[in-house]
Amino acid sequence: MAWMTASCFRWCLTALLALPVCLARAAQGQAAPTFAALSSAPASDFAIIRGAPGYWRIAKTRDGVWWFLSPANTPDFLNSVTTVQPILRGRDAIGPDYNSRDFDEQSAAGLDQWAKATVSRLQDIGFKGVGAWSNPALHKYNIPMTQDLNLCAWTAGSARLFFSAAWPAMIENAIKTQVAPLGANRNLVGYFLDNEMSWDDEAAGPARYFDGLSASDPNRGEVLNTIRATWPSTDAFNKDWKTKIGDWSALNAWPRLPRDGGGYARLMDAWLSHLAQRYFRTTTTLLHKYDPNHLILGIRYRGGAPRPVIRASRGYTDAQSLNYYVSDAKLDPETFRMISRESEQPILISEYSFHALDGRSGDRNTIGFDAQVLDQQARGDAYRLFTTRLARVPYIIGADWFQWMDEPPSGRASDGEDANFGVVDVDDHAYKPLAQAIRATTPLLNKLHQASPSDKQQDVWREGFVSHPAFIVPMLEKPIRINGELSDWPSACKLPALHPAMAIGTERHPLPAPNVYLGWSRTGLTIGLEVFDADVSAAPANGWWWARDCVEFWVSTRPVRPDQDRYDAYCHHFFFVPVDYPVGDGISGVVGQWHSAGDFAGRNLVPNPSIRSVTRILPDRYVTEIFIPAKALHGYDPEHQPQLAFNINVRDYQHAAESFWSAPKAVLTQARPNTWGTLLLAHPTQAPRGNGKLPVADIK
Repeated sequence: MAWMTASCFRWCLTALLALPVCLARAAQGQAAPTFAALSSAPASDFAIIRGAPGYWRIAKTRDGVWWFLSPANTPDFLNSVTTVQPILRGRDAIGPDYNSRDFDEQSAAGLDQWAKATVSRLQDIGFKGVGAWSNPALHKYNIPMTQDLNLCAWTAGSARLFFSAAWPAMIENAIKTQVAPLGANRNLVGYFLDNEMSWDDEAAGPARYFDGLSASDPNRGEVLNTIRATWPSTDAFNKDWKTKIGDWSALNAWPRLPRDGGGYARLMDAWLSHLAQRYFRTTTTLLHKYDPNHLILGIRYRGGAPRPVIRASRGYTDAQSLNYYVSDAKLDPETFRMISRESEQPILISEYSFHALDGRSGDRNTIGFDAQVLDQQARGDAYRLFTTRLARVPYIIGADWFQWMDEPPSGRASDGEDANFGVVDVDDHAYKPLAQAIRATTPLLNKLHQASPSDKQQDVWREGFVSHPAFIVPMLEKPIRINGELSDWPSACKLPALHPAMAIGTERHPLPAPNVYLGWSRTGLTIGLEVFDADVSAAPANGWWWARDCVEFWVSTRPVRPDQDRYDAYCHHFFFVPVDYPVGDGISGVVGQWHSAGDFAGRNLVPNPSIRSVTRILPDRYVTEIFIPAKALHGYDPEHQPQLAFNINVRDYQHAAESFWSAPKAVLTQARPNTWGTLLLAHPTQAPRGNGKLPVADIK
C-alpha cells in the first residue's frame, strides 16, 4: 500500500463488515454483502471537517480526499437509492402500479413493517443509504438518509421572485415545517434545498425580474442596483448597451431590458451572482436556525449550473449536488472541475440512472429521459462502470441511484414519466443483472476512493471536445431538388462521418453512421439526411419529439466564442421527426424549431412554416431533404458573414444509439454553442485552392 500517506494509513481498510440480515434469509442460504469499511478516524487525520459532532459530517483528508463522516467518525463513500416508497401510482386507473410486496395497506402497522423489511432489502442488494423522494417512515431506521426540502415549491405567485417581500417568510415556513421532526435524527445525513431549479434567462435572468414590473417593485429595484454596480458610469453603460441615457433615472421609464448586444450578457453574469447570493444566504441562514445539526447538501442541479451560481454557494452550503444522466457512464471534465473549483466543496451525485427498453414493466420512455442504454445487461454494466468511476474522483463523496422501482407503464400519475429506472420492476422483482452489479460494486467503493489521489482516471472522463471540426460547405450552383432522394447531391457536400455517442451496450450492436449533406446559396441552407433505421418509431412533433427517433441540428449565423455557453439571437435549434405512420396530411416528416432562452425565435415553431422538406421512409432507412430559407435564419448573411457554427445529433430510439458531428448531447451541446463546429460557406469570389477549381457544387 505504498500509495497511502501516513495519516491515511492510520484509518485504512481494517475489516470487511457484514451487514446484518434476518435469520430467515440466512436459512435460505443468502449471503450478506460485505462492505469495505474504514475505521473510525481522529480529527487530526483531516485538513477540513464540516458539520456538527455526533451527526453526519463532511471531511477532507490531508491528501485531498473528501468523505462523508458518520456519527461514529467513520469515513464512507455513500452509494444510496432514491424514491423508496411502498406505492407508485400510474396514470391508468386500472393499469399496473408499483405496490411493494412488503406493504399491507390495510394494516395500521403496515407502513412500519414495510420500512423495516425494505431497509433490509436495500442493504442486502448493496445500498448503504436512502436518497431523496423517499418515505419519511424510513427515518426511524438505522440507515443513512438524505431529505429533499424543495423550497421553491412552497412559494406562490409574485413571491416566487426572490426579492419579493413575502419570499423569505414562505421559505421560513417551508423549512420550519419540514425540519422540525428531524433536527435530532442521527441517521439523517443532510438536506437538499431544492430540485433542478432553472437558472436560465427565462426563469432567473434580469429580464424576469425587471420586464413589466412596476417601478416600485423591489425585484426591479435590485436589477437597477446591479446595473449601477456593474457599470461605473452611464457612459460605460451606453457603450455596452448601445443606448444614450443621460443619467440612471432614465432606466426607470424602460418597460423592458433590451437583450441585443453584449450589455445584457454582462448583466446576466452579475445578476445571477447577486440573485444566487440572496437565495443561498436566506435559505441556509433559516435552515441553520431550525436545524444546526445537519449538513446542507445544496441544490440538486440538473446536469450543472452557471458558474456565478456555483461560486455564490461557496461558504453557505456544505456540498454540491448534481443530478447527472449520461448513457456512456463517463464524466464531463469541464462541468465537474468547474463545480469543484468554484465551490471549494465536494460533489454528491444526487441522481443518476440507466434505463432500457427491455424491462419487464413495459416502460417505453415516452418522456425522452437521458441515459438510455441497450438492455438490462448494459444497465448492470453501466452501474458498475459509472459508480466505480465516481469513487475514483477525490472530490466526489457519494452517488444516489434513481430509483428503487420502475415507473408504471402508463407513466407516473404526477407527470407521465415512464422509464425503466428501477432496481425492481412494478411487480417488485429485482432485475438480476443490476442487482448483482450493485452487490458486487459496493465493497469496492471505499477502497477505490481511498486510492483516488494516485488514480490516473484515464477512463473516467469523457473527451472534452475542445477541438471542433470544420467543414467547407460548397455553394450550390443551382437548387437541390427537394424530393427525398439524394442522387443529385455532389460528393463535396457530404459532411465527414458522424461519431457514435457510445451508450453502454451499443458496442455489441454497432449501426452504420448516418450520411449528412450540406449546401448553401444566397437564399438559404439545404440539408440532406440518410439515416439507417429499419424500424422507425417517432413521437409527435408537437409533443416529446426528442423521446424517439429524431434529428437535431444547431446553427449559428455568426462564429461563436470559446466561452459562449448560452444562446444569442443568431443561434437556432432545429429538429426533424420522421413520421412512420402518417395520417391526415400524409406527410412523412416534420421540421420544427425549438426555442431556447436568448434566441430570436421567442417561441417554439412546430412545424416551422418557412422550411420546406420532403421525406421518404424506406425498408432500411429514411431519407429527408430540408431547405431552410434565409428568413428562417436570423442574421444569415453569407456575403459578409460566411462563417457559421453547426452541430447535428441523430437519435435511434430502439437501439439506444446516437451519432453527432462536433459534440454529443452528453456535454449539453443543445445548450452550449461553444461545442458546435465550424461551417465555412465557400464563395465563388474566394481564391482558387489546390487544383484551381472554385468550391462550387456542380449539381448532377
